[in-house]
Amino acid sequence: MINKSVVHGNPTSPTTLMLLRSISMNIYSIYNLPTGFYVYAYLRNDNTPYYIGKGKAKRAWQIHENIKRPPYNKIVIIEQSLTEIGAFAIERKMIKWYGRKDLGTGILRNKTDGGEGGENKIPWNKGLSLPGQGGRKKGTKWSEEERRTQELVRAQSGYYDYLSSKDRALKISKSQKGKIGTSLGKKWYNDGIKEYYGDIIPLGYNSGRLITNVSKIGMCWFNNGKENRQFRIGSEPKGYARGRINKK
Repeated sequence: MINKSVVHGNPTSPTTLMLLRSISMNIYSIYNLPTGFYVYAYLRNDNTPYYIGKGKAKRAWQIHENIKRPPYNKIVIIEQSLTEIGAFAIERKMIKWYGRKDLGTGILRNKTDGGEGGENKIPWNKGLSLPGQGGRKKGTKWSEEERRTQELVRAQSGYYDYLSSKDRALKISKSQKGKIGTSLGKKWYNDGIKEYYGDIIPLGYNSGRLITNVSKIGMCWFNNGKENRQFRIGSEPKGYARGRINKK
């Protein structure tokens, strides 16, 4: 398999990365997923990796909590058809090879060394000075005088009204204007049956949402082993059975 060259050869080779990127784009997508567990990489504009991960099903194409997902053409499947243990091992090897930015050892933005449990994670607050209430050292208890003062302040009329006031909502709204949101550049697409919301138009899809006046009253869930869809009983396509599958 060509992706073995990354693990046993030179993963930092621009030629290897470009080859893998080209093959991944033509073979794998959110609609044609790798089999089993796999190891994937997110690439920068210069095609160097900034994140290595292990996943299954749609994991590589989903939004991550602590790392920005790149456009689909910058997602590379390094190895697939793996057991979970095998995927963990390759993930750890790749992270060690490229190194981590937070440790000063390389170019990846991974926050752990990979593998089950994510070893060697640096606490988010390491090196930060986090004062407690009133600028005191965190964990310092209030004195009785401070406690009485706070009770008097909070007992004043209108103290908690500000939390639900229009002025506060307007202030928050103004502070968020102009910031780039997660929907920037994304649009709705459809293939006549299904809808998709993203920044890249899938093959066979057209711009826009499906227009339907059909009510969902009386609709039931069916699945074909890969996806869940709703139909009225008796109108489901061949190969669909009642119930939903868990995609997690």
